[in-house]
This record gives sequence, C-alpha cells and structure tokens, in this order.
Amino acid sequence: MNRYMCVVFAVVMVWACFPADSMAGTQNLWDSDLAKKIDTLKNDPRGPFQEINWFCPDGKIQSAQTPCPKDEGVQHGRVKEWVLALEQEKGIYLDTVLAGTSPDLAWDMATRYSRLKQYALLQYLISADDGWIYRKARFYRGAVQAEDENKWGGAFLHRILALPQTCTKDYFIAREACRVIPHVNRNKTRLQSIRSVSKAIAEKDPGFMALRIKIHGQPEAGDLEMVKKYRDENGARMDAEQTQLFKTLLGDLDAEYKILPADLLDAVLTRDSLKNKRFSVMIARVKETRDALGSLNFSPDNYEPNPYADMADLLIKIRKELPGVPENIRLPLIDASLELENVLMMTVSNWHPETLGQLLAKNLVLAKAAAGCGYIESWEWDTFNEYKPLSREKEDDFIGVRLKAEQVRRVVDWGTTMVTAVYGSEISLFSTFASQARGFSDDRIRSSILLALGRSAGALSQAIQKISGMTHMVPDGVETGGLRGMNPGLAFGTLSLVEDGKKPMEMESKNIYLFRNIPSDLKPVAGVMSVSEGNPVSHVQLLARNLGIPNAAVTESVFDQLSALAGQKILFAVSQRGRVVIKTQTQMTEQEKALVNNKERGTELFTVPVDRINLDQVHPVLLSAARAKDSGRICGPKAANLGQLKFQFPGTVGEGIILPFGLFKKHMDQPMPDSDGTYWQYLTRVLAAPDQDEAGRINALATLQNAIKTMPFLPGFEKELNTLFMEALGNELGEVPVFIRSDTNMEDIKDFTGAGLNLTLFNIREKKRILAGIREVWASPYSERSYLWRQKYLSNPANVFPSILLLPSVNVQRSGVIITHGLFSGNPSGITVAFCRGVAGAVDGQTAENYLLTVKDEDILLQPARETNATTTPSQGGVVKAWVDLDEPVLNALDRQKIRELVARVRNTLPGTPGIEGQGPFDIEMGFFNDEIRLFQVRPFMENKRAGMTNYLLRLDMGYKEPDTISLQRPL
Repeated sequence: MNRYMCVVFAVVMVWACFPADSMAGTQNLWDSDLAKKIDTLKNDPRGPFQEINWFCPDGKIQSAQTPCPKDEGVQHGRVKEWVLALEQEKGIYLDTVLAGTSPDLAWDMATRYSRLKQYALLQYLISADDGWIYRKARFYRGAVQAEDENKWGGAFLHRILALPQTCTKDYFIAREACRVIPHVNRNKTRLQSIRSVSKAIAEKDPGFMALRIKIHGQPEAGDLEMVKKYRDENGARMDAEQTQLFKTLLGDLDAEYKILPADLLDAVLTRDSLKNKRFSVMIARVKETRDALGSLNFSPDNYEPNPYADMADLLIKIRKELPGVPENIRLPLIDASLELENVLMMTVSNWHPETLGQLLAKNLVLAKAAAGCGYIESWEWDTFNEYKPLSREKEDDFIGVRLKAEQVRRVVDWGTTMVTAVYGSEISLFSTFASQARGFSDDRIRSSILLALGRSAGALSQAIQKISGMTHMVPDGVETGGLRGMNPGLAFGTLSLVEDGKKPMEMESKNIYLFRNIPSDLKPVAGVMSVSEGNPVSHVQLLARNLGIPNAAVTESVFDQLSALAGQKILFAVSQRGRVVIKTQTQMTEQEKALVNNKERGTELFTVPVDRINLDQVHPVLLSAARAKDSGRICGPKAANLGQLKFQFPGTVGEGIILPFGLFKKHMDQPMPDSDGTYWQYLTRVLAAPDQDEAGRINALATLQNAIKTMPFLPGFEKELNTLFMEALGNELGEVPVFIRSDTNMEDIKDFTGAGLNLTLFNIREKKRILAGIREVWASPYSERSYLWRQKYLSNPANVFPSILLLPSVNVQRSGVIITHGLFSGNPSGITVAFCRGVAGAVDGQTAENYLLTVKDEDILLQPARETNATTTPSQGGVVKAWVDLDEPVLNALDRQKIRELVARVRNTLPGTPGIEGQGPFDIEMGFFNDEIRLFQVRPFMENKRAGMTNYLLRLDMGYKEPDTISLQRPL
C-alpha cells in the first residue's frame, strides 16, 4: 500500500464520522472558499504540509524520529488533511512531492495524465509567484528530498517510456514529463526563472518594462549586459527586495549564457544515448557544423553547411527512432532532445537571413525543429512538408512561395494550440483559485522553439506583404506580420481586453473585443480579434461573417502589444483580401471619422418574412413529407431542407418528426399562469414595451422562458407523438434516443443566418426528458443572447416562431461542417471543411481540423484538430466524453474524396430546387458513421457582401498585383 492509499483510508474514515449535511458543507467549501484557504498557505511556514514523516514500504507512516525498518522507505512532508481531501474530492493536487506516489496515479490515462500536468503547473506557479503556496515552506527542512525525487523520477520516466503508445501517440506529453520531472542527468531550464523574475522586477519598477519585454520576446546572450547596465544605473534607488531580484536574474542569465553554445552542443552529442548506429551519420554532420554556431553567414546560392538545420534534423530523427531503440536509452534520448532545443533557442537569433530564400529556409528549419520537439504531430509535419515544395532554383512561383509562407505561419498556430489543448483543462481548473495559472500557456510557448518560429514566420509574412504591396495599417509597436484578416467588415468602438475567453462577462454590443479564446456563446459585438480563432465555420464565425463583423486572428505577441490600447476607441477594419486596419481615434482621418458616423446612422435591419407562414398545421408531421418549399411555411429551414435531402439523397438521412410552427402557436394560446392573458399575449406586450427599458424586457422574457418550460401540453399531444415514434422511429417514445433541434423561421433567411442562437439537445432518450426538452427548445428563442442578436439585426423580432425537429441519434465517429466555397482563398470553387472526432463537431468553436479543398485536388491543411476528447452518444441516452489521440488526422484521404463527391452532387442538385434560397454556396452539417455519410443539415451559406464591398474596404485592396515569379535572392 503506497502513502496515498494509506492516507486516503485515514481520510475516508474521518469523513465517515461526519453527517451528510456536514459533508455537503465541506463540498461547498471547495467551491466558495478554496481560493482563500489556498492563499493562507503562502504565509504558512509549512505551506501545504502538516509534518515530516517516514513512509514505509508496508504502508505504515511513522514520525520523523522513527525511521522505517532496515533503512527502507522515504522521508518527506505529509500534506494537511484538507489538502489530501481536496485531491480525493476534486482531483486537485497541491503536493510537489513525487517520491512514493503511485506511478499509475501520475500516469493516469483515465484523466489524461492530469496529475502530471498539474505538477507542471505547480512548478510554474512556484516560479511565477515567489514560491506560491511554498513561499515559506521552501525553508521547511526535509519536506522535499531531492535525492528521493530524482530516484523516483528516473524510475517513473523509464517506466512510461517503455509503454508502446508513449513514444508515438503521447510523444508531446511524454517529453513534457521528462522536462518537468526531476531525474538524473536532466537540469531544468533556467528560462522559466528568468522570465518570472524579470516580470517581478518590471511590476515593481515600470522603467524595466522594455527590458522585460525584450527578455520575454527575444531572449539572447546580450540580455546579460543590458540587465547589468540597468542595475548599475538604477541600483541606488532599489530596496533590498529589488536588489535580490536583480541578483537572482543576473545569476540565471550568467548561468544560461556563460557556456559557449558549441561546447553545450558537444555535451549533448557525447551522451551515451546517441552512441547508436541509428544516429552516427547525423551526429557526425552536426559535429562538422558546430563551429558555425553564432557566426553563420549563408552565401546567396548555397544553404549549406547549416548547424541549425542539422540540429532540427537530429530532433526529428530522435522522435522518429524513439519507438525502435532499446528502452534503457529512451529517457537519455529525450533529455538530449530537450538540450538540443535549448541550444537551438540560445543560438538561432544569430542566424540573420539576408535574402527571401534564406528567410524561407530559416522558417522551414524552425518548423522542422518544432515537429521534432513534439509541438506538432508527425503527420502534420509530413502534410506541411509535402505541400508546395520549394524550388531549389534562383526563382520560384510567387504564389507557391506565398502559400508556403502561409503554411509556416499556420504551423506556429498548430504548435501553440497543442500547448493550450494539452494543458487547457488543468489551467481552467487552477484558474479558479490561482489567477496566475492563466499565464502558463504563454510562458510555456515563449520558453520553447515556437517563440523563434513565431518571430521568423512574422518576418516572412511581412516580407511577402511587402513584395505584394499589401501591408496592415496598425499603431507603432504592433507587429504587422502577426495579424491575419478573417471576416471582412468595419467597426468603431472601445477596445475591450478579455484575458480568458471562458470567463463569464457582460459584453457591450458597441465594443471591439480582444480575446485569447472566442467564447462559444458570444453575444453581438462590433468586432473581434483573437489569438485562438476557433474554426472558420463555427456558429460564432458564421454569425460574424454573415453580419459583417470584422474578425482577425492575432499572435500572442500582437495580443500583448494591442493590450496597451485597451479602453481606447479604435477603428478596426478587415478588407475582403484580409488586410487589417487598426487606428486609434487620434490617428483617424477626417474621411474615416465621417465614414464611422455615417455607418452608425445607417445600420440596416433585416426582416423575418411571415407572409407565407401556416399556423393551421397543428399536428406533428414526418420528416419524409417535408420539402424545401415548406421552409418558413410550416417549419424552419433545418427540417424543410433535410426533408428535401432525404428525398434527393436517399440513404444519407434517417426518418424524423417535425413539430410545426402551428403546434407551438396553439400551445402559446393557452392561459399563462400569474398573468392576465395567454403566453402569446404576454410575449407581444413585452416586445411592445419602450426600447429604453431593455433590462426590464430581458427580465420579462426570462419569466416567459421559465413559464414555457413548465407549460402544459395540449390534450392528445403525447399520444399523437408516441404514435409517430412507433411509425417513424420503430419504437415507443422513451425507447429511442433523439436529438431535439430548434428550427425557427428566423434562421437562414435571405440576410440573416441565426446559426447557433437557439437550443439543440443531444441524445435524449427518457420519455420525461424528451417532453421537458421540447418545452426547453420552444423557450430558447427568448434567451437573452438569442433576443439580443435578433433585436440588433431584425426589424420584426416579435415574429419568431420555433418549430422542432426530432431526429434519431446517430453515434457518428467524425462530424463537422462543409462550406461549398473557399472561405480563405476567396475562390467559389473551393471547399472549406471543419471536422472533429465524435458528434456535433466544429459547430461550437472547437479547434477543429480545417481543410481547404481546391479545384486542383489539393487538400490544404489549415488547422489540425486540437480537441482531446470527443462527444459520443450511447444508446441509453445522454452524452459521454471520450479521450482521443491526435496522432492521426480526423479525415483520411478517402473521407475527403467522399466530401468532394458530395459537394459536387449538392452543387448540381440543390440550385433551382423549389424552396432552396439562391444558387449556393451551401452550409452542410454531416458526419461519418462506419465510413458512410450521414447528412444532418444543408442550408444556404450567408455571407454579408456589404461588409466587403464598401468603398473604404475596396480601396484597402486596390493597387496590389502579385508577380508571377519571385527571386529567392531578393534582399530583405
């Protein structure tokens, strides 16, 4: 029995003595007072520890003065009982002691290695927050025994690296484990300490901020002398704490940079683990070029010799060969990989490309290094490497060079989203009681080769923009290579900073928001910029595109630079070709000010058509009876178009049941409790109230929502529904799991998509729950978010009628959205694809696998999936989250070919069909079940052409003519 099991048993016995209401009170304590309790540990001389104990092999825990028999066991601190209970109740680990921990707990696949990732977060918090809860406990002698930690760490890492999947599917997290867990022959990088201490100095001394930004963004050996100079010039006014911080920083900088890179590289190359025939040729090549580190100059026509390229090749080689080498050298090999990354980070700033070809070569080397370090998956690197191979001649096709540069920029995104995806759950968990945890991803990314890749990719983007004549217009100090226009549009408003995209907040419709992550329940805003763009066909992105809300993706560094403008009014514009304009109010021209004023006065509202609606259809109908012409007449476009698809694409759509508009209206004509009329009369009174009292209207709609959720069903409805279940779905109501989809007449109208504004319930089986779900979906159009979008863009928001589509659940293995238009290329013949594993993929802003399928049969990977779990729908109902691996693409080549064939059929079949709005493009929701296509929805794709066609935005794109070819010897 290990130490955790012993103490858990004791805690369970203690908890068993408390009555149930006492335990409930303790549960509430975790939720309400946890941050305060954890904060008290910062000033506790023992931190989270209770006392020092011996932990014996037989499971006994003995006092510090009573060693285990035969000098066995380990001695270290035992955490306080409430800290241990927190581990068991909430899975939150505050203990940095690993010795004695069960390896199965530390490498627990059921929690996706949460204990290990929390350990990394703890180390970051200790570094970033002056010891955090170990602030005083650092001096608690005997609490942590370095020798025992190293011994445990080495044994644990050898054990996990012997597992078949660790060296392949879990390479990134396995390498992370080797990075953070103490073990012999592995010294932790000092870069995290350097970053944390420089941040602490800048917080106390604003004058140091420029140096802090330099150290965080462009770390190099010259930082040491700059910090010394600052200390010497300002030392007289520093207090004792500042003096100590500078002493620590200078010590770390000196230790980090005093060893010559070539000597450090030698130390790596002479490791026993690399004395293997698999690496002999590559090691010899690296040794030959080591002396060029720090003084590398390329000739215009020759990219060799290149020690940086050789190190990147070795990083890739280590990753690919790891599964096949003897188990005893796997850990030393990953240690060598970590040291190689460190050497590359220390020295690559000395590589100063002078031509476009040299800059492109640098980017490709760093992208390969990122793949070798695990920041992107092997298949992603192979896909990148195969796309648009560059010519080795002096000239190349300009479009090919530009597309390769765009792919390099995307690799940066792939790497950063790998970090945030792997650690995201633990960061969210810790952020509830330690706000500093939100800085972990940023710190981890900037402490990796991704920092150098991001800077180099930005320089390449700027070079390409310069050649084409297109540059972004941004305030001084903002990197132009770090922006990418997504949705065209123009906005003027206050720039609001949102550090955490998941944090609940009140959003102002006239503000422009700068997010790290776009929330899936985004309310109407004027403009959006984000580090994580989600995916281009999520409901949020489709709404933004439909309504002309300008949207741009930014890098982490540009996010930091734009943060300085928070609170200021800015002009934010994105052109049709993706040019971005950001100006403060003082920088705007008179013409731009006039344009903004005119735009504010001329906002156009859309009208929901109600002239065709038929409220006399008050009985449920089968999906197979519906056609596209019924959209807006008896039901919404989801059901009508899906009925059309069932007719035109037999075998891809199952049977379903439609609850029409008239059935909803008849229910709303019942008397409403606690009111002097019907539900419908209450609604019309609320919406007729003066606009000035919007808060009162939202509260009244919330009352209506709650009332609808308990509304009685009309006599005979349940019996009629059960009959249709038997006829259409093959079993009684309550025996078949279904999706309950909202389908209003406000969706997919000519000028307004309404995507994702109302409720869909997944895989509901129980009869009682299905009936409650019908009421919930009927009530969802009156939620605050749905109402605000309608109120902002519709002239008649009261004329909204929900129908409902009941579909039998299909537990698809892969699902997503297809737009029959090249959103990124602007080519109407292209196809935009976004897919995730499991059910309901890509529609709620997940980091989906995105492709642009071109007319030349190219499958361009825009973004790999970064969702580490998938939604599944078991036959008993409900949803289950299942962990998934990222080492293979979501869509294979055959899947993508089937999508091309489907799109061809849709393009040939749907235009001209009665009831189908327009000639395309179309928005298709679908999935693969046992490799066969299942269609869930096809609707017209709504793109706001006004946004890209204003004269101002058109002028931004004028005057750019890309050359046919480009010289790779062109000076930068």
